[in-house]
Amino acid sequence: MTLHIWDDFPRIQQKLMPLTPYLLQAAKIKQPAVNQRVQALIQNGGKLVRAGLFYLFSEFGSQSDPKRLRAGAAAIELLHLATLIHDDVIDQATQRRHTATVQTAVGNRNAVYGGDLLFTLYFDQLLKAAESFQDLHTNVNAMHGILSGELAQYNLNYRMDETVAEYLEEIEGKTAKLFALACGQGAKLAHADPIIVETGEQIGRSLGLAYQILDDILDYTGSADTIRKPILQDIQNGIYTLPLLFAIEAHPQTTRSYLSKRKQLTAHELQELRQLVIASGGVKRAQTMANEFTDQALLDIHALPASQTRQDLETLTKRLLRRQK
Repeated sequence: MTLHIWDDFPRIQQKLMPLTPYLLQAAKIKQPAVNQRVQALIQNGGKLVRAGLFYLFSEFGSQSDPKRLRAGAAAIELLHLATLIHDDVIDQATQRRHTATVQTAVGNRNAVYGGDLLFTLYFDQLLKAAESFQDLHTNVNAMHGILSGELAQYNLNYRMDETVAEYLEEIEGKTAKLFALACGQGAKLAHADPIIVETGEQIGRSLGLAYQILDDILDYTGSADTIRKPILQDIQNGIYTLPLLFAIEAHPQTTRSYLSKRKQLTAHELQELRQLVIASGGVKRAQTMANEFTDQALLDIHALPASQTRQDLETLTKRLLRRQK
């Protein structure tokens, strides 16, 4: 379990520590082989950024029901996990979080059905957390946005004329919607003021956009060991992220000559393309855009009531932008 990002936020870390055992119970699947892979993904878990944000924003509320909030945080993570499993099927990824992906171990069909089942388990936790029809409506809208973003990405595959606006619309759905949901629902389920709930959603959106852009940057500047998944796999799968889109703008002919080879790109050619993206300023321009979304998040955070929680949000936001994995 990787909770190091929360080491300096002991209040939140204390709430997150029991979440993994809870998720292991909540996500049990009857089919042993599928269950084993899903349990491994949870056990080798990520940073729990979304659940942590959920708990941070819950501190702006006047009520704290630990069981209800735990179910809400678990729902967020189960929804995230379901989308990751489906992503890995689409991308035919072999590794996630230093372990074999579900479909690598049990095949595409089992992985798809396993991901579908996690969606139902997400709703199971949501029903334990939600207090109103509006809570359900908010989650359904977010789920619609997430899946629409994933579908948009798939339909942009291998499109060398993809625009920055199309890329931003895609990541708004597949990443920012879940961040916005985590922040907004954390505040809402703790009975925070509606203005704080709305502000939380805005902050989550900006954070999610910055987070995804940085994730895409790390594909060019990081290593498989640090980011815990194969690097440059997106290129071969036809997923052209922001640094590459900027490189296409700067050097269209050279970049497209590489991309036209699609899955036939050799490891050496991928490294050449990686260097081209960096040298062309693609990474630097993408970083600038990530900074802009981070600055917007910080501006909105500053509008929240002065408190230790607000200070922690500011610190965490700056730290997420500097992360190396």
